[in-house]
Amino acid sequence: MSTADLVSVTLALLLYAVSMLGAVIVTGRIVRRRRDRRDARLAAEARPHLLELTGGDADIDEPLRRLAALDRRRWKAVQPSATSLLGKVSGHAHAALVRLFEERGIARDALRDLTRRGAVRRAAAAHVLGLMHHAEAVPALVRLLSDRNPEVRAVAARALGQVGAPEAAGPLLECLSGGGRVPFDLVAQSLIRIGPAARPALDRALSHSDPAVRAIAAEVLGLIGSVGSVAALVRVLSVDPSVDVRTRAARSLGRLGTPACLAALTDATGLAHPQAVRAEAAGALGDIGAAGAVPALRALLPDYHYRVAHNAAMSLTRLGPPAEAALREVADGTLGVRAAGHAREALAVLALAEGRLPRPAPAT
Repeated sequence: MSTADLVSVTLALLLYAVSMLGAVIVTGRIVRRRRDRRDARLAAEARPHLLELTGGDADIDEPLRRLAALDRRRWKAVQPSATSLLGKVSGHAHAALVRLFEERGIARDALRDLTRRGAVRRAAAAHVLGLMHHAEAVPALVRLLSDRNPEVRAVAARALGQVGAPEAAGPLLECLSGGGRVPFDLVAQSLIRIGPAARPALDRALSHSDPAVRAIAAEVLGLIGSVGSVAALVRVLSVDPSVDVRTRAARSLGRLGTPACLAALTDATGLAHPQAVRAEAAGALGDIGAAGAVPALRALLPDYHYRVAHNAAMSLTRLGPPAEAALREVADGTLGVRAAGHAREALAVLALAEGRLPRPAPAT
């Protein structure tokens, strides 16, 4: 065979291969579109029963029976809608959907899938069990926090928060240690969903060797309103070696707002503390909203660190007439030019909030 013949045969084979590939692609698209149309039709047939089940009617037996009796193909078509609803509804509607999922064996299958080899199946199973608030899945979900796949770990952490099991708080916090096997914000959200029941684990975590664990614990305690943790947070604010942990403790004390918080935050604005801690404490004093913080905040207005003075001025805008009087006094220059600038900015913020034009700064 000559070179020309070989080239011709090669080109013919390539053309045939390209044609076959194109045919396969087109056929695949046609099949997918037909399947999608069929699934949409089947889902539309079952959707009224799904809406009836979650509509709030006292009698759910009939729609539940019909949905539980769907054949595999029809259930597969409507299951995405049911799963989506499961994450959006609460109360009786959620309980009805959970009952449906239980009757169809979805929880049983999901529990089994948590140990499957495929990461997608493990993640999907954890997602469904979390939406169902399936308490029996907690031990298996905790084990998935150490899964080799990061997406599976993240879904498991979210699911534990959805279940709201207090025993999951400790393992969730441990996920943050050593660089964090799960994103910090995801762990925090799950702990917040667990709520006050997570407090014992969070209190213990304030003494953890890893500053990342202590930081999230300090932050979440404020977000869940754990007033009983004030003493522990005050200690952290005073002595923790991590500036990040101390700033988060200051922020939480501002949210909690007890008299002990006021005293600790006032002390934390002192020069003995790092600049970031002082600035956060100055802002947190405004969160507390106590007029007793006005003298300490006024004294911070001439501070050489911009963020400290700025936060103090903004906090004074939230503390009522005594604070506004202090700002007007400082704006006249009693504590110097630097303090006057911060005071005038704060007064301008107050004026705009009240729909007034700020007073112009005095000519220099």
